[in-house]
Amino acid sequence: MKKMIFIEDHVMPQLFTSAREAYEFEHKSSERGKAYKNLETFGLLWGYSIPAKGDTPPKVIATMCTVETSATRHTDWVAPNFDSLQAKKDFFQSYWPNIELVGTFHSHPYENLDEVIEYKGWRASDSSDGEANDQVFFPHFHEEIAPEQDTLAHLIVAVTELEKRGWAYPDRLSGGERTKGYVLSADNYKFWIRGYSTDFVLDPDDEDDEGAFFFRDDSDLEIPSLENRFK
Repeated sequence: MKKMIFIEDHVMPQLFTSAREAYEFEHKSSERGKAYKNLETFGLLWGYSIPAKGDTPPKVIATMCTVETSATRHTDWVAPNFDSLQAKKDFFQSYWPNIELVGTFHSHPYENLDEVIEYKGWRASDSSDGEANDQVFFPHFHEEIAPEQDTLAHLIVAVTELEKRGWAYPDRLSGGERTKGYVLSADNYKFWIRGYSTDFVLDPDDEDDEGAFFFRDDSDLEIPSLENRFK
């Protein structure tokens, strides 16, 4: 069954600013260390989930997010520290048991608009991009960090700098991806946000089946603030 991913209004500034910061500003490990820009960043989505009810699809609702400052960042990939991920999850479970881990987000930085369009940079990387790709990582993350969850949401935030300052109403992605993401311009930057999910699946015909985690591209992404606030 198709799933719904809802991102609440106050999550969006954190998503966009963290992606832009990693893209725009130099990052150094020390004062005299080499500086890097155009980096990916990674974070966690927190909120709650609602299971399917009759014909109503299951929902994942993100109410807040956190950025993984310990993640190893690169221009083409980002690797979170799994000890840090688990520590954050344990911390939330201890002090905010009303909030659960519901997914991840990470950014895809690009040099220019043409590059984003050519590579469809808002999409999850697949096997053609090597072994360490999003479609492999998402199920691995699900299994290692949140195996008790039936479904997790995963967001990709693509970002690039425009040649000149622009502005446009947020819009849906085009074609078959229309319900799965958005695109918008802000100042000298353009952002795309695209949703995916992972599912824990049991084989009902196999009593010994322990289940497995799968990458899915069957989720609609809803961000009410982008639909209403800017119109």
